[in-house]
Amino acid sequence: MREPKPLVSAEELEALIQGWGAVPSQSVDKFFPARFFYAFLMILIAALWLLFDSASAAKMLSPDPVNQARLQNFLYLRGWFMLSALTVGSYSYLRNWYPAIVFSAALVVGLTNLVSDIFTVYPERLANPTPFFTVFLLMRLVLLWVFYMAIKNASRMPEIKDRTNLLLPFKRSH
Repeated sequence: MREPKPLVSAEELEALIQGWGAVPSQSVDKFFPARFFYAFLMILIAALWLLFDSASAAKMLSPDPVNQARLQNFLYLRGWFMLSALTVGSYSYLRNWYPAIVFSAALVVGLTNLVSDIFTVYPERLANPTPFFTVFLLMRLVLLWVFYMAIKNASRMPEIKDRTNLLLPFKRSH
């Protein structure tokens, strides 16, 4: 029995996603590097915090020692996962390696993790929210919005040489 041929190749899927919402006359998205830098920085800080201080994060989320031990292991693993995803996402963005597909996957994983965390990690915090916790949730939502904008504007990404230029909005040549 023959193996079925995929309906769409990875290259075709990338071209379809990149063209989503694009208008031919649109210019380069000059704020793409700034949004990428924000996402990179937030994910890196969170991943390092979870890797090196998952015990304090677990204590913040639950007063129960048994639950803290479970959360500490879970958050440590989440830190490694975030660091791995950050590496793949950065490589994808900087090398133009299917960035729309990678950012789409990051958005789906981020939304799934947020919903999962609301029911498994945050129930005790949601019962007694603090301003820090509220800001933390807002930062997660802004990060998800950044991934959505990255997918929407994938066809308007700057040239590879300009992808790390945070001063791109002030550059006149675009």
